[in-house]
Amino acid sequence: MSEAAVDGEARVFATLPTDFAPVQVGDAEFSAAMAGLVLEMPLRVAPASMPMRPGRRYALAVAALVGPGCQQELARSYGRFCERRGTPGDCLSLFEDGSCLQDDDKRRIALALAVEPALEGVNAELRTMLDPTRVAAVASITITAYMALLVAPEPVSKGVATAFVILMWSYLGTEMWGLIEGWMALSEESARATTFAELREVGERFGQRIGPNSVRILVMVGTAAVGETAALLTRAPNLPGFAQASIRGAQQGGVRVLAAAAETERVIVSVAEGTIRVVLPANAIAMSGGKPSSKEGKLLPNGHRAFKSYKDFKAYMGKAGKGKQWHHIIEQCNVERFGAEAIHNTENVIALDAKLHERISAFYSSRQEISGDMVVREWLRTQSYERHRAFGLMVLRQFGGIP
Repeated sequence: MSEAAVDGEARVFATLPTDFAPVQVGDAEFSAAMAGLVLEMPLRVAPASMPMRPGRRYALAVAALVGPGCQQELARSYGRFCERRGTPGDCLSLFEDGSCLQDDDKRRIALALAVEPALEGVNAELRTMLDPTRVAAVASITITAYMALLVAPEPVSKGVATAFVILMWSYLGTEMWGLIEGWMALSEESARATTFAELREVGERFGQRIGPNSVRILVMVGTAAVGETAALLTRAPNLPGFAQASIRGAQQGGVRVLAAAAETERVIVSVAEGTIRVVLPANAIAMSGGKPSSKEGKLLPNGHRAFKSYKDFKAYMGKAGKGKQWHHIIEQCNVERFGAEAIHNTENVIALDAKLHERISAFYSSRQEISGDMVVREWLRTQSYERHRAFGLMVLRQFGGIP
């Protein structure tokens, strides 16, 4: 990193590394996050409604919107696609900017088909609140716009697009380049497609190329990014895996992810060089070469960060997330036995659904056969650190807290 002063304020010019594993977001976490995001989504883009004559088919009506010389058969297939999803008409709002399906429209169709499998798991939940096709319409517009900026030769400007890039980097790490390369391929292949079947193949290849985890992250962050920067920054801490993404952002790139997302002035993504360069204020830096403060904790050899108190842990990590609570795998009552840093660290403390956390706490307060009819918590105080941790992980799996 290098520093300079701009208008009297310190600025840092940094290259963000991507040599770290992506955060894993499971289907259940993704479904819950999307259901919550839908309630907050400002649906500024809605599928076009068309006046229809009695007995007139929607697919034909969509084709009728297409001007002479345009791809009418592709338009008919698009109309049938919308019909099958229960939202007949221009369900992805492709004709609002003209009567022909342009390359950007075909790209959005391919993207919608690529993310369709990820949204299938939440459709039932979404349908109680909102038509999922409308969600796909808004998300596809947002993702298409931000991905276009991401691969553009010009620097990404300050704003929600910059925040989107920073968050995607902290979540994806090494898979960031797979996403960019996959998107570039999707853009080129969808532009050449002349049939709906070809667009479906393009979308499927994109989904396979970047993998289901990256698809979930792309849709999740893209949906959270609908709106202004402030809205995204408010939603981000409640996204599954955000705490882990923040830790990796600090460990790998030396930046505070939320501060960087809010205040980065420029992002330059160079696919040819394989680099992501940012210009950000000095206060967005997470670590310095000197001794870390108590609130930053101590970086452990395994990449996790340890703290001298639970208060310091929470000051660094923030809240566990909406509807969640921090859970100690090896409980806090063992601080005197093992030391504070062995208990209050990012490997031992994880975010759990609040109700699940309460159920596990109740289990630890109960008497079980496995603990010799002792209160589980009291029995664990007689066990070694390794056995206590192994037991804690077993309990989390049995209660569905971890896979």
